[in-house]
Amino acid sequence: MGEKKVVSMDEVVPNKQLRKGIVAQEVTSDFVLEIYEKAKKTKSEKRRKEYLAIAEELSKHIGKYLVE
Repeated sequence: MGEKKVVSMDEVVPNKQLRKGIVAQEVTSDFVLEIYEKAKKTKSEKRRKEYLAIAEELSKHIGKYLVE
């Protein structure tokens, strides 16, 4: 059997390009629809526009994650 080679994290992941975080939410079509529904129910026009802008931007990133 061959020897196992130890690989350091620095060899695999480039320095300073990644940050650690906690996954808060996966962006799914259902999640985007929930935000859209909140926009429809909101009485404030300013808040409605904010929710719609968020839903539109998130819809471009289905399958990715929101990270804290």
